[in-house]
Amino acid sequence: MRRWSLKVKVGVYAALLTMAALVAGVCVMLVTLYFYQINKLDESLSEEARELVWDLNNFRDAPKDPGEPLGDEFIPVPLRDRYLVVEGPEGRIVHHSANLHGMMLDGVVGGSRTVRLFGEACRVGAWREGPYVVRIGAKLDMIRRFMKSLSMGFATALPAVGLVVYFGGTWLGRKTVAPVAELSAAAERISASNPHERLPTPAARDEIATLTEVVNRSFDRLQSSYELAARFSADASHQLKTPVAILRAGLDHLSWATDLNEAQAAEVSMLLQQTRRLTSLIEDLLLLAQVDAGRMQLEKGEIDLNSLIQAACDDLRVLVEAKGITVHEELPQALPVRADRRLLAMVIQNLVENAGKYTPQDGVIRISASRKGESVRVGIANTGSGISEEDGSHIFERFRRGAGTGGSVRGHGLGLNIARELVRAHGGELALKQSDPGWVEFEILLPAGF
Repeated sequence: MRRWSLKVKVGVYAALLTMAALVAGVCVMLVTLYFYQINKLDESLSEEARELVWDLNNFRDAPKDPGEPLGDEFIPVPLRDRYLVVEGPEGRIVHHSANLHGMMLDGVVGGSRTVRLFGEACRVGAWREGPYVVRIGAKLDMIRRFMKSLSMGFATALPAVGLVVYFGGTWLGRKTVAPVAELSAAAERISASNPHERLPTPAARDEIATLTEVVNRSFDRLQSSYELAARFSADASHQLKTPVAILRAGLDHLSWATDLNEAQAAEVSMLLQQTRRLTSLIEDLLLLAQVDAGRMQLEKGEIDLNSLIQAACDDLRVLVEAKGITVHEELPQALPVRADRRLLAMVIQNLVENAGKYTPQDGVIRISASRKGESVRVGIANTGSGISEEDGSHIFERFRRGAGTGGSVRGHGLGLNIARELVRAHGGELALKQSDPGWVEFEILLPAGF
């Protein structure tokens, strides 16, 4: 039931609750009705006993002596189908109905009880009326048949009631969830490129309206914090570019000086190398700040993705030549896409260079591309030790580097995050397709050009 929609859950819960309430109510009602009918039967039997004695006292031909036996002609018609025993003074039996076949009716005078006679449930009562004690027994088959028919009727009606309540509950759940669905659709439109969008406040001043106002205020605070962080990142990266550029230029000039000894020249070279890394980091941070702020401008055009991949492969072969790595290409003749050439080249170059860094000596790198329907797929795979499941789930996070890299591979953990953000900005997706031991593959999906 966890995967069911809320409206279906409301319908199911309402139907189950209603059916449970009906079953409980019907059980109580059936028990109450059964004992009500038993009480009415007891009253009827008591009234029949009084009528019998009244007839004996008032009929002209009735015996005057209470101890004289009573023939069937003195028994009223309603009592002739009952089990009947009439006792005179001193417990003398003056009448014993033939349907009892000699069996006696026991019981406390003035009360009634349910017993079994000849395999059937019967209600037996004894009442003292004048000089007589009248014991009457009546079968309960009519009451039992009535209760059984009533129970069958309720059992037949219960599924119909459950269905009616289910569909009614589903309809009610749909009406109840409708405002929430509208709010969900509005919340989907809130993004980094559209941060000013807010949830529409319902006209009714109910709990949903209150929740909407609380969520909108939370979005206001998040937007303010987000804009401040993005502005700080962009401003800090921009302000750092100038002094770092000056520092790099100074170190470049200093490296050409002829009066430096070997140790000093090595120190300047190391500082220059670190400055280049700092410049690369600042440029990456500035690019991410533009992405986060939604201010990245894509200059899209119809380009052939093959040319970008082949250029990246040419550079890769030069980089990995010393390691004896083999680079395989599986490319079609043409692969048109609509994209920003500079940014897409940055993505391809980043992934290709990553493959070169992490491929061991004498390994293999395979770069493939193809068209799948309305999408273009690019696969960049390489041999290696693989990526653990834990690292794979966080590999696209910023400043995240695999546990197995140690310090042997240079980088600052932004390349994959930047690549994925740029691919997403083009309406595509970048994912880790395979990370088995011995083989790692990244996959790019982009909208095809037409």
